[in-house]
Amino acid sequence: MPEFKPLHFYSYDWSRSDIDAEQVISPPYDVLSSDDIQTLSRNKYNVVHIDSPDSYDTARELLQKWIQQEVLTIDEQPRFYILASEYRTHGKSRTRWGIMGGLRLEPFGHNVFPHEETYPKAKEDRLNLMQATQGQLSPVFGVYDDPGQSVETIGEKCLEQEPLITFAQEDGVFNRLWVVPAEFNDQVQNLIQDKKIFIADGHHRYETALQFMHNQNPGDSAPWEYIFVYLSNISSPGLEIFPYHRTVSMEKRFDWKAILNSAGQYFDVIPKETPDFLQEMQRTDMIMLCLPHINYLFIPRNPGNDIFDRIGAWVLDRLLLRKVMGMDDSELASEKYLHYTHEEEQTLEKVKKGELQAAFLLQPVPIKIMQEACEAGRVMPRKSTFFYPKLPTGMLFYLWGR
Repeated sequence: MPEFKPLHFYSYDWSRSDIDAEQVISPPYDVLSSDDIQTLSRNKYNVVHIDSPDSYDTARELLQKWIQQEVLTIDEQPRFYILASEYRTHGKSRTRWGIMGGLRLEPFGHNVFPHEETYPKAKEDRLNLMQATQGQLSPVFGVYDDPGQSVETIGEKCLEQEPLITFAQEDGVFNRLWVVPAEFNDQVQNLIQDKKIFIADGHHRYETALQFMHNQNPGDSAPWEYIFVYLSNISSPGLEIFPYHRTVSMEKRFDWKAILNSAGQYFDVIPKETPDFLQEMQRTDMIMLCLPHINYLFIPRNPGNDIFDRIGAWVLDRLLLRKVMGMDDSELASEKYLHYTHEEEQTLEKVKKGELQAAFLLQPVPIKIMQEACEAGRVMPRKSTFFYPKLPTGMLFYLWGR
């Protein structure tokens, strides 16, 4: 059974007048552009200075400096924290609750399950940063299933108290962070003991933490045996999954007329010119190809019975990208030809302007399909899901080398 416990977290000293949560907390490193990093780094205490550093040595030295100057301080007692993220989607207001603590590391497949493939380059980067900082600077995002909504009930209790910090994110996301009252610690630990944990975001960091742990000498005190996680409930109405769409860069020119002809082996290909064409994607295995002047709906002709046949990203990867377009593993992993986004309107506008060669729009993966695939030991193609909103970095730090 998974072991979940409170940790001695480091955090910014929020009482300092020169530290503002909205100025030091950042979106996660893997969604930041170089321009984003430059903008965020204008604040000398923004977390990007250590999470997306100029060098790993810089991250280590600056982190040590912040601790010495008490920019960062450590909890006197191990704690769980709880985060409420309020946002709007599809015209509705939602609140996603998540609890933060330490999950004992274990190989995938028994209590903890991945759901997507990962990139070797990203794992190498995170390992180098972990070795330099001797800690974890941001939480891995995991989900579990609790129809009883115990954490949400604890969250409602926290609403009676002033939060530790409040801060807004991009896209109108409003966050509030509390320390979980110690009286609930046993309840939280017992809740997770009989649950399966599915990694929603942070596969690279989980695998990196496993590798780091295996490289250490065994000992009585081994804080790296736990990973900093944020856990959210699948059964909560506040948990939202968006699709990750694919965009085609200008790096390699494709013959779209030939692609459309060849795709007829596997799909019914239907032109769509109306502005509301996305509403016609009624099945999760359907794909919409968007070109500058017209769109095409791809409907699989002979959908199989395998669970992956219901996942648009899998159908796109296996049939369109590989068999029709002839892309191989190295091209798909290179990030030169395909990029990933959850933004539909901006993507369509870039395609129309000729800034992108094309885009493939997908339907979101239903959470139950993701669960079923994980428990069967299957992993979906990279960037199959976009759990919204993204978890910010900089609220808490789990550092053991101090």
